[in-house]
Amino acid sequence: MKLDAILAPGTEPQVLGTGYGFSEGPAADADGNVYFSDGRHDSIHLYRPGSPVELFTDDSTDANGMMFNRKGELYVCEGAAHRIVAFDVHTRQKRVLAGEIDGTPFNEPNDLAVDRHDGFYFSDPNYQHRGQPTLMKQDTYYCSASGRVHRVSTVCFKPNGVLLDAEEVTLYVADSRGQRIYRYEVLGPGRLANERLWIDKLGANPDGMTLDQHGHLYVCLGRAGLKLFDSESEPIGRIEVPYASNCCFGGPDFATLFVTSADKLLGIATKVRGMRPLCARKD
Repeated sequence: MKLDAILAPGTEPQVLGTGYGFSEGPAADADGNVYFSDGRHDSIHLYRPGSPVELFTDDSTDANGMMFNRKGELYVCEGAAHRIVAFDVHTRQKRVLAGEIDGTPFNEPNDLAVDRHDGFYFSDPNYQHRGQPTLMKQDTYYCSASGRVHRVSTVCFKPNGVLLDAEEVTLYVADSRGQRIYRYEVLGPGRLANERLWIDKLGANPDGMTLDQHGHLYVCLGRAGLKLFDSESEPIGRIEVPYASNCCFGGPDFATLFVTSADKLLGIATKVRGMRPLCARKD
């Protein structure tokens, strides 16, 4: 598939919200509404298509990567708080899911991918958002629904984006400093095999990622915009945006690509549908 089969020629990103410290972690709910974080202001915002962006909470320390579980709870990486939490989006109350391994706090949980068992994979680099020291090697972990945590990937210099496909048979992990993407076979919850260097020499530091209905991988690369790859890791093309930290599909038909872009939230109309969140799936 070529890029013009994904984006109509002349398609431009639409600015949906602006004025944030640094926008990150877009996550769609079952209706296609998109939540996104602003870690510099310890806040999470909500965009409902057709309405102005609204504040969801200003009580999420260094909020970063986010995703909904199958029950509609919003899982959030609170980086400088060294933990991952779950928000009840109706009451806005949160509970801690994980904050340490073997008695050592995490460095700065950055991004996560939730599975249908309410467990989740997450990356733990350290960008020193609040000047905190690196407490241990920067690795990728799995946390079960019961709260048990173990390492699943140690190959990255600085892991960042984490993405699980809809069938939960493939996990992608972005190595920001290494400018590459690794791919794993998922044997079961928290059980990975066949580590492969999937995409190398990206030419920029990869951040958040998403997939569309055809298995195309969308990789956010900061000032380099987004690069798209097919299911065999071959490049499709680039989407030009001023800055791309993370992305997801949302909107009523999940055909809008939402991109967090420095101080903005962008929306890009596409010809494809994206991977739906767990809470919107019937399986």
